[in-house]
Amino acid sequence: MNYWIFKINPERYRLDERLIDHNPQITCAVTRYAERIRKGDTVFLWRASVQRGICAVMLVEQCPYEPTEKDLNDGFELPPGSITRGVDHWARCRLVQRFPLIEASVIKKIEGLELFSFFSAFQQAINYSITRPEGSILLEFIERHKDEMRETASKPASVPKKTETARPRKDKPAPKPAGGPTDFALLKCEECGRYVVNTDTERHVREIHAGQAVTWKKTK
Repeated sequence: MNYWIFKINPERYRLDERLIDHNPQITCAVTRYAERIRKGDTVFLWRASVQRGICAVMLVEQCPYEPTEKDLNDGFELPPGSITRGVDHWARCRLVQRFPLIEASVIKKIEGLELFSFFSAFQQAINYSITRPEGSILLEFIERHKDEMRETASKPASVPKKTETARPRKDKPAPKPAGGPTDFALLKCEECGRYVVNTDTERHVREIHAGQAVTWKKTK
């Protein structure tokens, strides 16, 4: 499994409103790495513009994906049809966690992300590859602070803030099934204390614990 950042500019796509919408399926443009983005990969949704940062976690369900007319005209583009021009590749993703914005200034202070590769990447792109350690650190940070973010989201604000009325989905952790979609969940390795996406447990055991059996704890 790989980790990605997909960037969306709220001046071209009404992202804040889209994240409040109950539909978990979202179609994303892929302008590079189309040959590497695959089902089961984890994507952090990045809100661009002045107030920038991560506002959701997605799971790739299909890439490359042949979008329908409804996919490409979901009513949130500004102006309608502007993002679809000149894009040949698409990914169908599922929103699995939505939360108030984790701003770039906060991410820079997270231990282990002082040299976050995304900040030194070509900023005019849409899709970015980040390392597995970086992806794991971000997931662990989100898991640690999810209660705090829920409390922030429940407080009234003078202006709409990202996904303040949206609550993270609670999916049941499951091993990789033989065929069919895989539900996204975070598991905690009792041996080393790291948080791992349920689709990445086999790699974690192989690379971190040399294949030795470990105990997994379900996160709430």
